[in-house]
Amino acid sequence: MLEKLTQSLIFILPAYFANGAPVVGVKLIGRSTPLDRGAMAWDGRRILGDGKTLEGLLIGMTVGSLAGLIIHAIAPELYRSWLEPLILSAGAMAGDILGSFIKRRFGLERGRPAPGLDQLGFLGFALLFSALAFGPPRWLDAPTLIFLAAVTAILHIGTNYLAYVLGLKSEPY
Repeated sequence: MLEKLTQSLIFILPAYFANGAPVVGVKLIGRSTPLDRGAMAWDGRRILGDGKTLEGLLIGMTVGSLAGLIIHAIAPELYRSWLEPLILSAGAMAGDILGSFIKRRFGLERGRPAPGLDQLGFLGFALLFSALAFGPPRWLDAPTLIFLAAVTAILHIGTNYLAYVLGLKSEPY
C-alpha cells in the first residue's frame, strides 16, 4: 500500500509543479497578459480575471512538463508514455483555469477562496486528462484517490501561505 501511495504522489508531481509555478514565474518575469484579455462573460463579469495569464499558462506547462520528463528519465515505468507528464501538466492548468471561470460566475473576486475547487480542481483535471489519454493509472483506487486529495489540499494550503509570507501572493489562500 505504501508503494502505491508513493507512486501516486510521484506520478502527480508534474501537476503540482504546473499548478504552483505560475505564481513564482509571473512574479519573476514581472509581466502578465490575462488569458481573457479583459473580456466579459454573458453575466457581465470577467471570463477568468487577471490571475490567469498567458505567461502563467506557459510557465506552468513548461515547469510541470520538465519536472515530469525528469521523473520519467529516472523512473520510466511510472508513466505510460513520455507524453503523460505533459498531459498531466495540461490537465492541471485546464482545471485551474476552469476553477477561475467557475469562481467568476459565482461572483468571487480574484484571490477569494473556493474551498475544494481551489485545492482539487487541478488534481481532478490532471487525472482526468491522463485517464482519457491512457486509461486510469494501475494504482488508482478510491483509497489512493482520497489520499491524493488530502495531501493535495494540505500542500495547496501550505504552499499558498508560504507564497503569501514570501510576498508572491497578496492573500494567504
